[in-house]
Amino acid sequence: MTVSAFSTVLPIDRQLLPDRQPLRDPDLSQSAVRPSPAAIVASLHARTGKTLLARVLADYFTLSGRPPLVFDTDVTEQTLRASFPYDTVVVDIGEIRDQMTLFDTLARRAPEARVVDVSHHAFRKFFKVMAESQFAAEARAHNVEPIIFYITDRNPDAYEEARLLRQRFDDCALVLVDNAFLGRVKEQTRRAAGYQALQEHDLRMALPRLDPGLADALDDPSLSLSAIVSQPLSRSETGQRVPGDLPFEERAALRAFLMTVFRDVHRLTREIETRAPALSSAEAAL
Repeated sequence: MTVSAFSTVLPIDRQLLPDRQPLRDPDLSQSAVRPSPAAIVASLHARTGKTLLARVLADYFTLSGRPPLVFDTDVTEQTLRASFPYDTVVVDIGEIRDQMTLFDTLARRAPEARVVDVSHHAFRKFFKVMAESQFAAEARAHNVEPIIFYITDRNPDAYEEARLLRQRFDDCALVLVDNAFLGRVKEQTRRAAGYQALQEHDLRMALPRLDPGLADALDDPSLSLSAIVSQPLSRSETGQRVPGDLPFEERAALRAFLMTVFRDVHRLTREIETRAPALSSAEAAL
């Protein structure tokens, strides 16, 4: 069953979200523009830095000229929506109508990037619907490149789930994300079959460790990460608005953190674009 086959509702239109205009005509041919990335950020467990990564990805795409459509699947806390109140749609993955709206919008031909924060509560349901709707093939047919950013943690089941995701979605790029803030992987985990099976997996990135004080600063949804990166870093900022009113040293540390992650994301998205034709050929052969 494809995404379009089970849809009875219209996908979300960027015009419903204020102050953002499409960068290009969405009816342009696939060959005329680079694929639009659809970043799916997930983790089996809570408190792994998943929403932080989704937030960083949204700011990366904004700064790179592709202001994204953002989806928050945590209908209770809506943490990602707090950071992007005008650009985020909250979806309840347990509701059929929300499922259809989400996956139709993700697969629709349009120049914007897309970022989905998959709550650990919605994890299994989200990927069940994604598989049943044949989302990856549908998205790629509309010049959208799906990428799963999966954050591992210290536990064996997190790696086993990553192994199953790679097997289940072999037509979709899977990026394994190591969050240094979570600490070293347990020795028990290193011996587990899932961990061992992923040792040769080459699409990887890291979230560098942050000082706990800086991690607390990132909990403020009003702190603009794109402003931290884009505004000049200077000790002499008299009369200039300072992002988050953070001290110079903290802004410098956050900027270094963000630039490291942005470089990783840039490297990975470009690498995945070069692999997309091979993935499309594999889908066609099925």
